[in-house]
Amino acid sequence: MKTPTLPPSKLPEVGTTIFTTMSALASEHGALNVAQGFPDLSPPTNLKEAVKRAIDEGYNQYAPMAGDPGLRAWISEMYIQAHGAFYNADSEITIGAGASSLLFAAIQALVFPGDEVIIVDPAYDLYAPAVHLAGGVIARAALPQPPNLGGPGGAIDPEVIRNLMSDKTKLVIINAPHNPTGACFTSEGLNELADVLSESNCFLFSDEVYGPMNHDGRPFLSAAGHPGLKNRTLVFGSFGKLLHATGWKIGWVTAPEEITRELRKIHQYDVFSTGAPIQRGLAQYLITDDASKHLRELGPIYEKKRDRLLKGLEGTAFIFSPAEGGYFQILDYSKLDSRGDIEVAREWTIKHGIATIPISPFRKRGSQEAKAEKRLRICFAKGDSTIDEAIEKLRAIDMYYKSR
Repeated sequence: MKTPTLPPSKLPEVGTTIFTTMSALASEHGALNVAQGFPDLSPPTNLKEAVKRAIDEGYNQYAPMAGDPGLRAWISEMYIQAHGAFYNADSEITIGAGASSLLFAAIQALVFPGDEVIIVDPAYDLYAPAVHLAGGVIARAALPQPPNLGGPGGAIDPEVIRNLMSDKTKLVIINAPHNPTGACFTSEGLNELADVLSESNCFLFSDEVYGPMNHDGRPFLSAAGHPGLKNRTLVFGSFGKLLHATGWKIGWVTAPEEITRELRKIHQYDVFSTGAPIQRGLAQYLITDDASKHLRELGPIYEKKRDRLLKGLEGTAFIFSPAEGGYFQILDYSKLDSRGDIEVAREWTIKHGIATIPISPFRKRGSQEAKAEKRLRICFAKGDSTIDEAIEKLRAIDMYYKSR
């Protein structure tokens, strides 16, 4: 009997993600896990009760393909109130299995073989494989290292993007608050990006799953709210990030109607719909005063956790600029160790009992930028006791190197 021969891999450079690898290593060695980006905070009590009610009320079959109508209505109103941007709840908003599923579907819908896609680098590791599967060609728009925190461009460098643009450019992907650096959008950066794209025929993906987690009084800026960007832009968001419930995998995308129509052609054949009782519970919860209070306090909650971590690291050899948004902090260890970040992250997990995420996997494999990385990402979306334990272990590492 003939056994079929496995064809060449469509993603030959892709293996197990660094997030899975480091979490598994943490589990194997009993290390503190501040690697993978999920909060250990509980979802709001009233939200959990709303989801339970939705189950009891019978919302247990398929949700509409585009998403729960009430949830889409809330998203529409949120963009009006927060950004002055109108999206039709029926034809311009789609709910998916986390923002990741919608990012993937949108890339498959809009990118054709040979199309060029510009990705801000370092970048979340979903973008590049999805572009490769669509037959696209990637160009990387590197952020300064260290990132231009507090600089005019923030999470984007429009001049680098301008220099990469060509007649084949089909899509630009940006992300803020940025994963992994924590940089945010600035008005100047968005204005300059609008100018760069104004004469082009390319789309813009704005991955905003960590909005509105901006720190130090920064406004929550969105590409949706920029009149020069909105009509070419798909904006992605995540209820899991906003409500401490990443395992529920409910996200959204907003886009002009003609783009949404193409996106949904793919979406209806990948996940179709997801989590009907969770969507209904979200819709019922988000219109309450409790939800409004939660969302107002979200940025300040994480800002305090960031400050707790960084205050605890004062006086060490770690180099850092406070994250502008999100719940990740970058630590530069180059004064302690000259080795690459993956080797250091593995050793610290096994030998020092703390699991982090190296930055090089967010970059092009084998690139000079990846080889030069001496930085690790810490997730501070944790209880105070976890943050304090992370501080203790990092200070012990600092002392270990200094005593050698």
